Amino acid sequence: MPQKEDWIPKRNDDIYNKLRAYLGLIQANKVAWGIADAAIDPLLALQAEFEPLYLKISDKRRRTASDVTAFNDCKKRLLAEWRAFHKEEVRGNRKISPQDLAALVGKEYDTEPSPAPVITDTPYAALRTVGRGKFEVRAQTTEDATRASMPAFANLIECRFVVLEQGDIPPDNPENFTKKEVSSRAKFILHVGEQNAGKKFWGVFRWVHTGKPKQEGPWTDPISITIG
Repeated sequence: MPQKEDWIPKRNDDIYNKLRAYLGLIQANKVAWGIADAAIDPLLALQAEFEPLYLKISDKRRRTASDVTAFNDCKKRLLAEWRAFHKEEVRGNRKISPQDLAALVGKEYDTEPSPAPVITDTPYAALRTVGRGKFEVRAQTTEDATRASMPAFANLIECRFVVLEQGDIPPDNPENFTKKEVSSRAKFILHVGEQNAGKKFWGVFRWVHTGKPKQEGPWTDPISITIG
């Protein structure tokens, strides 16, 4: 069952106790789970900074405003590092059993990300020649056509293209555009070779999400530009 609540607690005392239990399990099993000390050390350093600050601000009669400010700053950095560590080293780690993962997060936890939504948006791709067989691609969403942008439900833009002589007719099926490029940025430079200067670039574009299952949006109509 996918998790519905944040696995990191909100209360300071719960964060203190859970972090201790979490890092205790990590330290005890790091070899079996294939987690390097270098990956754990930043989180341990923040724990060492966090714990005395937590104990200090827990004394409401003696704590100062600067103590609270220092604690809140440390807590923010700690939670960011904890989430990053969990994402990189724990989530999706096939060496960690579901039972051990449940012990780490304190409840049953779905290690698989939710499937990406079906992509129905078609990109708008503007092309600009920059010379030497290169041109700039600026992909835009239908919701924001004022700047280069990528929808939240995609992490790549895919381009399939052919280079033809002037006057040649491009394929009528995107699968017959034989060359392929992908970019994780909505604005990127596409290289097609100086030797193709004066020829015609024909390309089709679509949004892609590389999760499981992979999602691919509809192709644009063929777009052309003379290669400079």
